[in-house]
This record gives sequence, C-alpha cells and structure tokens, in this order.
Amino acid sequence: MKTLPIVFVLGLSLVACGPETTTIEDPPIGGQSLEQIMPVNGRVEVPGHGEEKWFAYGAVAGNQWTPANGVVTSHVFEDGATIVTGQVNVEPAKEGTFYEVWIRDLETQQGVSAGHLVNHFGDARHGFKLESSEDLRRYLDVRVTLEKDDGNTEASTHIVATATLKPTKRR
Repeated sequence: MKTLPIVFVLGLSLVACGPETTTIEDPPIGGQSLEQIMPVNGRVEVPGHGEEKWFAYGAVAGNQWTPANGVVTSHVFEDGATIVTGQVNVEPAKEGTFYEVWIRDLETQQGVSAGHLVNHFGDARHGFKLESSEDLRRYLDVRVTLEKDDGNTEASTHIVATATLKPTKRR
C-alpha cells in the first residue's frame, strides 16, 4: 500500500503596490492577505501619491504584562501624503475593549490616532493602515493602547505595545 505525503501550506501574501498592484478582496478560508507597500524594480511608487521620498520602519514590542510583536512602516510620497501600516501580533482584546494605535511626534508630543487594530480571524494577527494627506515623518513614536469601548476619543494610559520608527534610505 502506497502512502502519499501530505503537504500543509500556510500562506501569508504581501501585496506590492505600484504599477503591478494586485489586491485580494476576499481571502480564502485559512488564508490572510496583508497590504504592504513593497519596492517594484527598486522603486516604491503608489498610484495617486507618486514616488516614495521617505521611509521608516520599527519593530513592535509588548510590555511586561502583554506579549506582543510585529512591525510598523511609514512612507511619505512626493505629493506629501503619508501611509503608515502595521502588523501586530497580540492576544485579542476582551469584550468591551479594543486596541488603538497612536503615532506621536517626539519633539512636540503631539499625537494622532492611526486607528483601531483590526483582527479578522479571532487570533493574534492584527493590522492597521493610516493614510494622511499630511507629511507625518516626524511621528516616529508608535503606541498601542487598550481602550474601553466607552466613546472616549482620548488615548488611554494602558499602553500594551510600542515601536520607534527608524528613518532609512532605500537607495
């Protein structure tokens, strides 16, 4: 009797933005699609924003009470727009709470919400994307807070993860 090998495939697709952009609207069951701006032929260009003029990235780390990890990237384009994306692995928030991402200018201490962490599968995989028409390259401090779902728009003091973005030249 012959036995056939069983192959398990765990896929994580990154979608390159640029002239050859592909977007997966509804990922198949068991798969995940994450939008990530990637170089194509050595250049980073996003339709509607033009060529990337500035790039920064940083590793996400949890604190002593909340294990978390991930990566955040920030891009500024020739039209002055900023796109900040991140993937954060953290335990799903309990009922009545949610995670919110904040980016902050370390010099002025001014902060901006980058939105809620989105979790489509009920596991540790979360993501976020912020698009702004403003140049946010000074916003290098990233904080993930645990928020009560009470309508308060201010950042809570319960920080569960942080990252510091490091500006990097691509070429």
